[in-house]
Amino acid sequence: MRESRIVPATAALIAIQVIHGAIPAKTNAEGYTGLVLGSIALVASIVALVGLRRERPWARTLSGVTGVSVAVGFVLYHALPIHSYFTNPYFGTDNIGLLQWAPVIGAIAIGLWCGWEAFVVPNRGAVTPRPA
Repeated sequence: MRESRIVPATAALIAIQVIHGAIPAKTNAEGYTGLVLGSIALVASIVALVGLRRERPWARTLSGVTGVSVAVGFVLYHALPIHSYFTNPYFGTDNIGLLQWAPVIGAIAIGLWCGWEAFVVPNRGAVTPRPA
């Protein structure tokens, strides 16, 4: 069933966040923003997965919002070459390679997948009324 893809998408979101956190990335720009917001996103993803498994009505929305937030957050925090206290850009950093970039790209893609499964898939079968 197509609707059940939200569960593996949410599980993949949890996995990619853990993988990203486990891979060392030596940069000189990192503050506590990523740690705090990343922890909140990880907890929200876990709560969404538990809610989905228990068939709670709010879980699909939480998974979608968390996924899209993770995707946007990773773009803003790592993928844009903007240096600030609230970012940790990987562009132009000598110690950042494919090992560090792969989970960033994965998190963006999986986050968008969660958003797609949460917000687009349920509305695909909806029929819009035609004007008279």
